[in-house]
Amino acid sequence: MFKKFLIAFVLLSSAVCNAADTYDSATSKLLIPQVVVNDTLYKNVLVTLGNVISVGTLPQPDSYDTYNATLNQLTIPVVNVGASTYYNVVISVGKVLSIGSSCIISSTCKKVGKPEVKGVLPGDGRISVMFNFMGGKITGMLSSSTTYTAASAYEAVCTSTDGLHASSSKLSAEYIAQLSNYSNPLVVSGLQNGKSYACTVTASADDAVAATSTASDSVIPNYGSANASGVLSATANTAHEAAYPTYSAYCNYVNQTATGLQTPATVSYYNTQGTLTSGTSQSSISCSASTRTVTGNAIPDYVSSKFFTNGLTGYSSSPYNSGNPNSIGEKSVSKSVPLTGTISTLYSKGSAGFDTSACYSYTSSKEPSANSNNKWTSGTAVWSSGAVRCYWVAFFSYLNNSVKVEPGTAETYTGSSVTYKVAAKNLYQDVGLDPSNAHNQPTGQPGSASSQKYGYYHQHGMPEGQIARLGKGNNAMTLIGFAVDGFPIYARYGYQDPNNKSSGLAIMKSNYRIRTVAELQAAGYSDRPAASIAPYGTFEQDWVFDATSSLSKGGHLDACNGRYGVTPESPNTAVYHYFITDSYPFIPRCVFGAPASWANDGSVN
Repeated sequence: MFKKFLIAFVLLSSAVCNAADTYDSATSKLLIPQVVVNDTLYKNVLVTLGNVISVGTLPQPDSYDTYNATLNQLTIPVVNVGASTYYNVVISVGKVLSIGSSCIISSTCKKVGKPEVKGVLPGDGRISVMFNFMGGKITGMLSSSTTYTAASAYEAVCTSTDGLHASSSKLSAEYIAQLSNYSNPLVVSGLQNGKSYACTVTASADDAVAATSTASDSVIPNYGSANASGVLSATANTAHEAAYPTYSAYCNYVNQTATGLQTPATVSYYNTQGTLTSGTSQSSISCSASTRTVTGNAIPDYVSSKFFTNGLTGYSSSPYNSGNPNSIGEKSVSKSVPLTGTISTLYSKGSAGFDTSACYSYTSSKEPSANSNNKWTSGTAVWSSGAVRCYWVAFFSYLNNSVKVEPGTAETYTGSSVTYKVAAKNLYQDVGLDPSNAHNQPTGQPGSASSQKYGYYHQHGMPEGQIARLGKGNNAMTLIGFAVDGFPIYARYGYQDPNNKSSGLAIMKSNYRIRTVAELQAAGYSDRPAASIAPYGTFEQDWVFDATSSLSKGGHLDACNGRYGVTPESPNTAVYHYFITDSYPFIPRCVFGAPASWANDGSVN
C-alpha cells in the first residue's frame, strides 16, 4: 500500500491528471491507462499491487507507464490514490487481472506529434513556456494512413537544474483557476525564485503514445523587474507604484525611463522603411482635458524578437503553416481614449461588483464583428435605437508600452454554412504565440526578393513580458494600460474582496464556459468539426458568458472581463476596471463604456 510521504500533492480534482494511474487501496488494484512493454503499448490494464519500491518527490509529466519484465518493476509517472497524487512511483506487480487493447509502437499505435519548446520567459515564481505543436488542423490534412492524432492535453514541467525542485503547469494556480493554462504558452508557477530551471512540454491523448519535448534553456524566476536581457531583479518593484500612485500620474508617463523600471530589451525589427534594424521600445502617455493618448513605436519593451523563428519542424510551410515566423515590425502609434471612462446607463452592478448578464451572444444568424452587430442593448438583442449597453470591439487597447491588444485572430475554420473564428489559445491550430501570448502580423515585406514577412506585434493573452518588466510580483495588482473606452486594465490579479485592498490577491477568473453540444446546436452551430479535430473551446462560437446558471464557473468578472472595485491607483473609491485573464476570453472582446472611434476600424490598426 502506498505510504504518505512528506511531499504529497493534494489536487482539487482528478481531472488534473489526463491519464494518470488510479490505485484503489481497498482492493489493492491499480488501473493503468497506458503501459509500454518493449515495443508494445497496452491500454486499460488492471493489476494488483505487489510492493512499493520507491516514490519520487518531484512532479512528472503525465505520460505512459513502463514495465521491466526482467525485474517485474512498473514505473508510474503519475498515480492518484484517493485525493492525493504521487509521482515517479516504482512498484512490483502482483497479478495481471485484465488487459484492454494493444498496439505496436513502431507501426500500429496512434501517436501525438512531439512538441518543440521554442522559448521560456521567467516571472515571479513562474516561467512561461512557448512551444510549437501538432494540432487537429495538421493531423486533419495528413494521409489517412498516418498514425498521428491530435493531442488532447499539453503539460509543461519545469525542473530545477540542481534536481531538487519541480512544478507542473497542471499544478499551477492558473490551471486550477479552471479552463485555463492548457495551450501554448503554458505557465508553470509555484517555482522557487532565484533557482535555475529548465522546462519540457509533454503532449498526450487518451488513445495515443505520449511525446515529450527536449528541455528548454534554463532561466531563473525572481521577484522583481526584468532588465534588457530578461534577467529579473531579486527585489519586487515598489518604486513604480509609489511614483505613479493615481491614474492622473500616467498623464506624463514615459515607459522606457519610468521610475523603478530597467532599460527595455533591444529588439530586432523592421522599421517603417522596411529595413531590418534593432532598437528599443519607445512609448509615452499624455493627457488633455478629455483624452489620454499613447504615442510609441509598437515595439515590445522585453525580450521578444528571438522567439519568431518558430514553427513545428516539417510543418511550418503551406498548407500547415505551423507557428508564426513573421518578424516584428515598427509602427507609428498615436491612439487616444477617453481620459475617464463612462459606464453605460444600462449596466447593472450587482452585489459582487459586476453585471451578471451577457453583453453579446453568438448565433449563426447574428454574430458580432467589426462591421456588424457590434452594439448591443442586451445579451441577445443587437442595438437598434436608444442607449447602448455594450460594444463588441476588435481592438481593445494599446498598452502603456504602445503594444496593440487584439482579442481575435485571422485564423478560421470554414464549415458548410458557418465560418468559425479560431481563438488564439487553442489545441487545434498553433498560431505561434510567444511566451508573452503575442505574435506578429504578416503585413509587410522588405522587398520583392525576400519572402520574409513582418508586421505589428500584438497581444492575444497575458502580457508576461510586460508584467515581468514592471516587476511588481504576485503580491500587487499590475496596471498595464487603458482600454479603448478609457477604463484601466490589470493583469491576472485582483483583490479577493473587490472593495478591500487588504483582502489579499486572487487570480481573476472569467465567467465564460464552453457551451454544451445542445447549446451549440440550438445556436445554429451544427457543422463545427469533430471534437477530435478541434476540441470544444477552439472557436469563439464555442463559448458563452454564464455568471448565474448551475453550469457557471463562479468567476469574478462581467461579460467584458471587468468589475467595480478599489485598485492600487484608487484605494478608497471603487472604480470600474478590466482584467486580462488566463482563461477565455483572455483579452476582453467588449467594453461597457463608449469606445474611441478606432475600436473597430481595421484601417487605422
